[in-house]
Amino acid sequence: MIISKKSVTLTLTSAMMAGIYGMSLLSYLPRYLLQLNLDIIIIQLLITCLIFTTVIFPPLLGKFSDKLQRRVPFIKMASIGMNFTLFLFLFAANLTLIIILIFFYGFFWVSDGMKFVLYSELVESDHRYIAYYNAILAFGWFLGTFGAGIVIDIFGFEGLFRFLLIISLINTIIVILLKENRSLILEQQEKRDNESNNNLNLIEQREINPISRSIYPSLFFRNFGVRPIFAILAIIMFYHISSDTEIGFLMGINYLIQVFLNLLIGRIITARNLKWFMVIGYILSAIAIFGWMMATDFWSFLFYQVLISLSFAMFFTATQIYVSKNTTPKNKGKYLGYMNTSSQLGTFTGGVFFTLLLFVYSDYYPAMRFMIVFPAIAAMIIFIKFDRKNS
Repeated sequence: MIISKKSVTLTLTSAMMAGIYGMSLLSYLPRYLLQLNLDIIIIQLLITCLIFTTVIFPPLLGKFSDKLQRRVPFIKMASIGMNFTLFLFLFAANLTLIIILIFFYGFFWVSDGMKFVLYSELVESDHRYIAYYNAILAFGWFLGTFGAGIVIDIFGFEGLFRFLLIISLINTIIVILLKENRSLILEQQEKRDNESNNNLNLIEQREINPISRSIYPSLFFRNFGVRPIFAILAIIMFYHISSDTEIGFLMGINYLIQVFLNLLIGRIITARNLKWFMVIGYILSAIAIFGWMMATDFWSFLFYQVLISLSFAMFFTATQIYVSKNTTPKNKGKYLGYMNTSSQLGTFTGGVFFTLLLFVYSDYYPAMRFMIVFPAIAAMIIFIKFDRKNS
């Protein structure tokens, strides 16, 4: 059952708009910093600082929203704050202001994550609709990264920030119209619990140990290895490809493919095969790192972008469906916050580790060799430890 079709439509539309400006900035921030003639080590440190903000806030905001039983105020705060941040990026020419804006961007990015929490409640954690959310978000990421490359080629980075600010302002109008339907959400959850033959035992199980703890270290190690490299992938492509439009397409095609993969995976994933979607997805991430090191032209980068797209769609959609189906409105924000924190903590600590490697090697490629092992560790953890008794 969909609790509110209007709210679901607005949430999906807002997710796409936020995906456009959010991923554009994230993908091209390293290139912008490179244009300011910053050293690659400083660039990596700044990107790592951005990720740090996404480590500390998800569980705090998740618990707070669970306690308030409200999601929309956080979404509106994120939208308004992102307008402010993108506007200031028009004038960000010194390092101090950039650091401040990176902190703001990370906080509002996390706050916008309440959008998925609300959406999963509105669709009652139906795995098909969760796949639709991931698909529309990925489509926004594609439009943002590909469009950003075109805008930079034509207007430069100042034109990019203006473009992203316009998209963000449109998103704010959509968010203002968004309604939460909180009483109906709780009423429907209570009805589902009452229909269960073992209602009390089910609630106790969900509150005490709702999901397998193995998902946390697996998300950590995968992002530890992949995300620090993905954050500077536009720079690596720039070494071999001169056109920002082509780079934007390569960055964006990853997300466009995810649109179709998420829709497909949402239909074929079950409790029986969920574990293997995670394992194979993590293994493909390790292969993709090796591929990025070997790629030297548009077509070789394209192949490995397809591979990383398949990887992400498999492990992340499976994990997201698993967590959503085994939590309730009373704890969903908290556990999705834990999931996000595990991912971002891996990204942050991996970024620190990658930065230390750059101090040693002063080059991306030797440092990348050390990162391949970590998504392989994630696959091993799920293979050995994942418990799908609640899936």
